[in-house]
Amino acid sequence: MIKYHGTPCSPMKIFYEAFANKNVLIPYPRPDDMQRALQVCNKIIIDNGAFSVWRKGIAVDWSNFYNWMKKFIDRIEFFLIPDVINGTEIENNALLKIYDANKTEFKHKGVPIWHVNESLERLEYLAEQYGYIAFGSAGQYAQLGTLAWHSKMNEAMRVVCDNEGLPKVKIHMLRCLDPKLFTQYPFFSGDSTNVAVNHHRGGWQNIMKRIEAANSPYKYAGGATQLNLWND
Repeated sequence: MIKYHGTPCSPMKIFYEAFANKNVLIPYPRPDDMQRALQVCNKIIIDNGAFSVWRKGIAVDWSNFYNWMKKFIDRIEFFLIPDVINGTEIENNALLKIYDANKTEFKHKGVPIWHVNESLERLEYLAEQYGYIAFGSAGQYAQLGTLAWHSKMNEAMRVVCDNEGLPKVKIHMLRCLDPKLFTQYPFFSGDSTNVAVNHHRGGWQNIMKRIEAANSPYKYAGGATQLNLWND
């Protein structure tokens, strides 16, 4: 599993100590660490910032996001295609069409987001159309690790995995570098701001060690139902 550590991270000293030669996620609304990441980090992905947009209740012109993206497209692994948190499937599909019309320009590096509160039919469609899908926890499944969340994740895995439990597509799990969770499902990658947010609570080394010591399984074997006791 490829682990991406969310930014921004301060003070700058911690960024260089914790994230040098590591993989990072840069959020569009707070690209504070982008230049530093280009200098010292390994893999870089870009979050479209839809969660911040939703939380603050502001409007966004996604053309500005795409114009900004162009400057870094050769240096990143992928970016999350703009989406609407708690939006309708019609709204999110409309945003996918904008990307699809220009995906060659962005070297096919856009990854769509399936929100866990959306239908399994939409997940099946995305799995047929894209080779890489991000899972985002939203709606009644916004809290990762609950019994309801695990139940829906198990349903999702039966859609995106074959009869042997092998994923048909690469899966990126948003906001999930909790070993109790990502060790239960065959995620190809995941991200979390745990190090950036909590490094002052006993040191970033302990958090990083716990994250890096575990891995996702290569195939789905039934998932889990335990509750998440480690806040991301």
